[in-house]
Amino acid sequence: MTKTRKCATAEGFYGELTAHYHLLFADWDAALADQGRVLDRLIAGLAGPGPKRILDAACGIGTQAIGLALQGHRVDGSDLSPQAVARATTEARRLGVELSARVADMRALPRVIEGRYDIVTVLDNAFAHFLSQAELAAACAGLFAMLEPGGLFLASIRDYDGLIQSRPDATPVRVFDGESERRLVFQVWDWAEDGASYDVTLYILRHYRDRLETLAFRTRCRALRRRDLTAALDAAGLQDVQWLEPEKSGFYQPVVAARRQR
Repeated sequence: MTKTRKCATAEGFYGELTAHYHLLFADWDAALADQGRVLDRLIAGLAGPGPKRILDAACGIGTQAIGLALQGHRVDGSDLSPQAVARATTEARRLGVELSARVADMRALPRVIEGRYDIVTVLDNAFAHFLSQAELAAACAGLFAMLEPGGLFLASIRDYDGLIQSRPDATPVRVFDGESERRLVFQVWDWAEDGASYDVTLYILRHYRDRLETLAFRTRCRALRRRDLTAALDAAGLQDVQWLEPEKSGFYQPVVAARRQR
């Protein structure tokens, strides 16, 4: 049985993917706990120890938001996808942590969410869905407004500076073997001629109970260079911008950190 879902927008892409998102991991519960520990150490190193008030502005189904809540932080979430927000709330309840999540576009956060935060995060390549520099700049301005003076901003993206040079056609296939199924997960990338963006098709192939199911989800991403994200952060008023490689941060993607000084 084959189910194909093709979505032109980020909201549609993640709305369709929400029910299946955990299938991208060998064990989603273990992955969110591990990411929470990694991010907790990173935050402590950059902003000092102790529970922080955190806004995960691209929370999805809660992979990082719930992980940070499990570490004792007070976490709120927001996301463009209503389906993802609903599932994040359900998963937080299942795992016994508090997570207030709501639907919000990053560019409109100050109109939707009251108060400011010690930490604001946009992780797991979410910025790549802003296809123009103007959209990215507007998102960064909205995120800046949510930070307390002295607050820390963290984001992660794929290492596009290198990927633009090699323009891979696909990601490596990941194979997950469980008691009742075998699952293959990979992406196929169709690059724009100028290398500035690519259409990504995410495939999940499941073989279980003598059935073979193929799920496909398609959207467009920007190949976001570090210099362009740095420029958007600078324009929004964020300062002390620094890039941290996975070897230093412990996170699986390059991380950019910046601060609100006023």
